Amino acid sequence: MTEEKFVKKLLKNEIIELIEKKDWYNLKEALIEWPSPDIAELIEEIDDESKIIVFRVLPKKLSAEVFDELTPIVKENLISKLTDEHIKNILSELPPDERTDLFEELPGKVTQRLLNLLPPTDRKEALQLLGYPENSVGRLMTPDYVAIKKDWTIERALQHIREFGKSAETINMVYVIDENWRLLDDISLSKLILSDPSETVEKIMDFNYISIEVNKDQEEAANIMRKYDLIVLPVVDEDGILLGIVTVDDVLNVLEQEHTEDMTKLFAITPETAGVDMITDLLKTPIKNLYKSRVTWLIFLLFMDLFTGGIIKRFEDTIAKYIVLVTFLPVLVDTAGNAGSQSATLIIRSMALGKIKMKDWLKMLGREILVALLLGLTMGLGISFMGIVRGGFNICKVVVISMIVNVIAGCLMGMALPFIFTKFKKDPATASAPLITTLADIIGSGIYLTFAMLMLK
Repeated sequence: MTEEKFVKKLLKNEIIELIEKKDWYNLKEALIEWPSPDIAELIEEIDDESKIIVFRVLPKKLSAEVFDELTPIVKENLISKLTDEHIKNILSELPPDERTDLFEELPGKVTQRLLNLLPPTDRKEALQLLGYPENSVGRLMTPDYVAIKKDWTIERALQHIREFGKSAETINMVYVIDENWRLLDDISLSKLILSDPSETVEKIMDFNYISIEVNKDQEEAANIMRKYDLIVLPVVDEDGILLGIVTVDDVLNVLEQEHTEDMTKLFAITPETAGVDMITDLLKTPIKNLYKSRVTWLIFLLFMDLFTGGIIKRFEDTIAKYIVLVTFLPVLVDTAGNAGSQSATLIIRSMALGKIKMKDWLKMLGREILVALLLGLTMGLGISFMGIVRGGFNICKVVVISMIVNVIAGCLMGMALPFIFTKFKKDPATASAPLITTLADIIGSGIYLTFAMLMLK
């Protein structure tokens, strides 16, 4: 056990002892010294009754920070046991974007209860945020920003920032708007501070800014912020009206979630069944959810694999005559599957980063054919020595040609599937490695045994 884990265990035991003694004062004094992620970790580990006790003694602001760190299951459990007043205090401390995340991950009935606890202004704001499409920038943005007018003096703008900046998500960038709240420019706080206080804001504007439309996908916001090295991105409607901002910490959460989702789909796991957050926390994910997230693809791939057996049976006379052919079958189809998985992974990642678009499919096809041919020739040369040793020259010819064709077929299949899924408005990550491997088994077995039957006839 590391020193850090040992200390945490001692502190946890101390907290449990304070709970048992009902020493609420010292319990509160001990907990307020802990970082919120550590308190959340403690709450996840202790029993349900102790969870409520620990949560009740936390100060208002700290309890909101800790609540935001908890898993959806624990959040729902706490909400069912806390009083309306306590929940109201937590919701009031949560930023609007984090509050929206909470509403999205809870059952509809629970969300409705929480919405009814909000003040009218906050409820209207929450409903507005929830009204945007799922995974859109509108669900991610926060309306807590600082806006100024172009005809203000720098001095007045700075005074406005001092007055309203405390409640803003960030004041690194402030936004210039017109009378209708149409976005005109963004200006860094440092630029404002270093400007002449008597000058107008318009004098230091360059009318050059990057923004994103509210209904765009969250991943697009992440790509824009990465491309232009932004820490905050303004969100506008179709008329250019400033609605909110997206900050870099929100985008990092999106990127982590998208990466997890893509990784699970690449290996034929359905993250929607258990939830992306729960998939990454296997110890706390119910067994039935893990089962459901994995079984669908496995059943589908099982029935696909039956085709491979049918193909082998179709060529049983050739196999019976040249039994040595069977010894090369696994390496041929596995190599084709591996090559296809490599191609798919590269294409999917490039698509996720916005480096490849649907219009690039023909260009990628030409490049992949060349790469696949080189890989096929290399693999064919690699297996030729074993082909001669095991089966002689005639068998070697079949194996080498089959290897070259199989690798080319696998690469092209791996390259094409992400484009096909994207064309039909499906996540390209659905072109998973197990799917490509299974298709390579079916197609590769057919190619290999067909060449064997024709060339050894």
